[in-house]
Amino acid sequence: MGPGIENIGARITVRLHELGGGFRDVVGTLESLTSVRKRDGSLAHFTPEQIAIWRVIVPTPDRAGYGAPLSIRIQEIEIAANATWPAKEELRIGGWLVRASGPFTMRANSVLPLGEVPLGNPGIELETAIESVVSFYRERNIVPVFHIPLPSYEALDQELSKRGWEEKILANVMVADIAESYPEATSEISWEISETPSVEWLHLQDDEGIEQIMKSYPAIYIAGRIDGKLIAVGRASNFEKWATISRLYVCDEYRGQGIGRACMEQLLSGAHKLGATKALLQVDSKNLGAIALYEGMGFTFHHSYRYRALSDLGESKIC
Repeated sequence: MGPGIENIGARITVRLHELGGGFRDVVGTLESLTSVRKRDGSLAHFTPEQIAIWRVIVPTPDRAGYGAPLSIRIQEIEIAANATWPAKEELRIGGWLVRASGPFTMRANSVLPLGEVPLGNPGIELETAIESVVSFYRERNIVPVFHIPLPSYEALDQELSKRGWEEKILANVMVADIAESYPEATSEISWEISETPSVEWLHLQDDEGIEQIMKSYPAIYIAGRIDGKLIAVGRASNFEKWATISRLYVCDEYRGQGIGRACMEQLLSGAHKLGATKALLQVDSKNLGAIALYEGMGFTFHHSYRYRALSDLGESKIC
């Protein structure tokens, strides 16, 4: 017996008898009792008599850090993080995304390989591609930097190291599923949410230099106050099902009181209301205190990335 009317619109897999013997498998969305719409958009037609066996494909939960092979998941996460922190200027060198935005931020001023492993497929000879990158940044008076997701592009990382590119930061990317709800905010702290960062919000951790980057993509900005004093901030920005958490900060004298966790909960709750089901964040691998906080909230290590620069970067922000 084949699929029924109640299965129309469902994803199915069906094994069909071939006229000359053997079988042919078709996967796609059932459009009628005798046709399936495949992923490429084409229709596969069949007769009920051709069906050997069929079944509805039950979707697996879309959980953070699970599903596709690691290299595919790394690419998905890096694309989401890039989308929510967009550079002012972008150039493609094959599978390399070359980004420029001026001072202050390495993420928006670095090369992100997204092509095939192990080198990201720049489309030209590696030495020529690197020279093109250096020229691009020198013309803009920006220190040349590569942002290298690991372990996908370990070979590229090694090649750059051989050429004298210095490691500046090794960062962890952590992921978590967003809960349906989080605890209510305590009465001691008043939380504000807005679509743009205020002057006061920016000033808390000297973020004036990256204001334009943050405002160039939709996001929510959380501000926590005690007795009117701004003591905690954070940003969450959604891309598809991912919420990228960034610029989380609690004033020194208020740390160790659970305020960082409360701020994260406000960010995750706000992102969830806008459709996100998974969250990602980047943290310096040496920042053990922050890592412990995130782990306590269910975040787990997914992958790392390394910034390699051709010369000294000074105090550029990790984001």
